[in-house]
Amino acid sequence: MHYSVDLPVRGTYDVVVVGAGPAGIGAAVTAARLGKTTLLVEKYGYPGGVGTYGCCTIFFRFGERGRKLVGGLAEEVIRRMDARGAASFLINDGCQMPEFRAIGDRPLLGKVITKTEDLRVVYHDILSESEVEKLFYSHLCGVVREGRCVRGIVVDCLEGPQIVEGKVFIDATGDAHLVHRAGGRTEHVGPEETMHKSIFFMAGGVTPHDPSVNAKRYKELFEAGAVPDGVWDHLGYSYQLDPGVVQLAFAHASGDACSSEDMTRMDHELRKRNFEIVDFMKREMAGYEHCFPVNAAQQVCVRSGRHICGVTKLTEESLGRDELPPEPITPIIRSYGSHSTDQKKGFCPAKRVSRGGFSAIPYGALIPDEFDNVLASGRCISVDECVMDTIRMMTTCMVTGQAAAIAASIVIEGDLSTMTQVPYAGLRRGLLDMDCILEPKAK
Repeated sequence: MHYSVDLPVRGTYDVVVVGAGPAGIGAAVTAARLGKTTLLVEKYGYPGGVGTYGCCTIFFRFGERGRKLVGGLAEEVIRRMDARGAASFLINDGCQMPEFRAIGDRPLLGKVITKTEDLRVVYHDILSESEVEKLFYSHLCGVVREGRCVRGIVVDCLEGPQIVEGKVFIDATGDAHLVHRAGGRTEHVGPEETMHKSIFFMAGGVTPHDPSVNAKRYKELFEAGAVPDGVWDHLGYSYQLDPGVVQLAFAHASGDACSSEDMTRMDHELRKRNFEIVDFMKREMAGYEHCFPVNAAQQVCVRSGRHICGVTKLTEESLGRDELPPEPITPIIRSYGSHSTDQKKGFCPAKRVSRGGFSAIPYGALIPDEFDNVLASGRCISVDECVMDTIRMMTTCMVTGQAAAIAASIVIEGDLSTMTQVPYAGLRRGLLDMDCILEPKAK
């Protein structure tokens, strides 16, 4: 795609990050704190990604089986949320119930539930305090490419299209939109091969009840075919920190996350189904007799879409080895397989694997193989589709953003010509300095 040279240049930056989800926030904050002029581009008016536009209030994978996996900026965010009274551990008894007390100085090892509006403000505050320049309400619509380098991106702002130039670009769009628009190689499997899509929503007016009774009744109704179409095989819910509010998260749809037509269809389908779910819950579930929808995700929530083709790829085969991949940047679990597109066969797809021990995301999975000054972070890194469960959580995505920013800083300061020239020792030291967790053992 070609653009006129007459488009105004908004500015030139050391690091340009596209996408203000957890990965983009991690990248932008880290780059700015390392002294790099940093611009963060986002289509919404606020940061946070699925945690703020998607009614997805739970942070997973700070720890696993008693072992801490993620620290760094993700932990800083939760500590700040806790200070606002907007974070709590979930009681891990299958009931998805908050403790309703401060986390304090306890280690972050379990699930943490947060408040969406507080999360928006905390993210905004951290970005501003770190001197990240925010360009929100702006859409990526094109890329200026010269050979193996991206020289700029075209951003459709409210004022009109503008060019943003940079030394290093970080694709944190979730679906590799930057790399794709630059003509880079990507991988994109069909809807039936990836995880289903959702629109979570909050129900208010819920009164006290025994959730285990509801969970059992739901299972019986599902097996009897007496639930709405297109729902999970189990009752998906989590109690929120606000009294009487419960997140309901068990409607699903199948489609292509990188198709405007498919996303439009799924949006309509899921929003209609959510009203069917409200009627179902009022009719069948104790405590929900007077419930009503409070708010819902602002777009279809995607667990996996398009991925870059990286210098290194996190594969199912590599996760099966009892050794870490080269140049690990953050530990991950080795269990995967969930959110099947056919719930009648169960929540997990046919390929479900559960292994002990840990693996890690390799640095090379962040490097698009056709570019010298571009990195990816978050769920669009180079990974086998079937193992997406190991890398897609908000905490892990934020660490990949931090790793990308550290690598970008090393390239800029060392005047290196490609991202592959980043010395791993320097990248590792940077992650350790920011209290990211780097010492997994494969078994």
